[in-house]
Amino acid sequence: MDTYFKRRATEKESAFLRKYGKPGYTLYTIKSSRPNTIQRVTDTYIYLRSENGSVDIRIRRSDLRQALTVLFYRRVITLKRLIKFNAFSSALGAIIKAIMIDICKVVIAKTGSARITLRGLRYVFSGLSKGKGDVQIVKDNGGRFILLNYFNIRNDSSDSWKQNLRDLGYDYKCVILDPGEKTLYDAMKRSDKFVKPIDIDEYAAFVIRHSDIIYQYFTVDKIGDPLVTKQNSEYLGRIVGRKPVPIYHIQSPLDVLQEIIDEGHDVIGIGGSALRSISYQKRKSAFDAIFERYGDSENFHALGLGSMRLLLEYPWFSADASSWLNARIFGKLTTIAGDIKTPRSLSADMALGYNVRTLASLEERYTELQTDFDMYLYSWE
Repeated sequence: MDTYFKRRATEKESAFLRKYGKPGYTLYTIKSSRPNTIQRVTDTYIYLRSENGSVDIRIRRSDLRQALTVLFYRRVITLKRLIKFNAFSSALGAIIKAIMIDICKVVIAKTGSARITLRGLRYVFSGLSKGKGDVQIVKDNGGRFILLNYFNIRNDSSDSWKQNLRDLGYDYKCVILDPGEKTLYDAMKRSDKFVKPIDIDEYAAFVIRHSDIIYQYFTVDKIGDPLVTKQNSEYLGRIVGRKPVPIYHIQSPLDVLQEIIDEGHDVIGIGGSALRSISYQKRKSAFDAIFERYGDSENFHALGLGSMRLLLEYPWFSADASSWLNARIFGKLTTIAGDIKTPRSLSADMALGYNVRTLASLEERYTELQTDFDMYLYSWE
């Protein structure tokens, strides 16, 4: 796993224990808000005493840091998952909630499951070719996750796309895989020749074969047909052995989204808004309805959403788009306040790096951002 996540976990743990790791400090469990009081802290353990307990609960600090690392990496963790790190998952969850309370939200689902989610928005960089150039710019400027289009790389028999990532230092699961249904649709419209459709079994086999680098994968969706999309999700979950990220299309009624939510997913993709036929106002109206109803409790990924205004207006969990490439295509720099013209002093690669840094910074948007131009520039020698 990227050392960035380990470093963030260690920093958060150390800062918390320096300030609060003293006998008598009280933590509260996630689900029942029961008090757990710190008895003492050593280099190896944190000793807690529950409200009615007669003996100390011992939490290994290395387990705590590992759980925090996973939380920074995944940005969401459940109480059920914490059992994998320590048998006293309620006590561990109480510590994590206390450590992360300033940058997270805690949700108790109707089913009783508890989930901790980091605030901020993880931006996933898409529009990457098979070559190394653009991927290197993303990596060098803090982009930690990339979205690849299965439709575009499915015929790469040498798996050069994967080797490129490894060569550039992506030595962890960094890929979010999209089946490429929209790309397929566009290709079929442009060409009068036969374009091979996406075979769901081949897609599943690809995910399994490259599970060492694929962090998440989206379901094979069909806009306007939520039943087929759901059936594809269920099928992929059985074949691959782990569930795909489900997708709700804004063209469908909210009852369809409710059904997906009731299935209990950590994150749900919101699609259908990147079509050219969908106006800005239609997108905004759909997002208003979604977040008014579910924004406090669910984690949503914006599929193909490049509008900074719409990214910042709603509490998205994550998003992907190729809009960072506008520096090359349209000569535009992406800022928190909107796009601006690229100064002549910046080369195309420098401008792309600027856009990557701007968008990557959204992941830590739980703190106040300075949006002045100089914030993102540094010496390019």
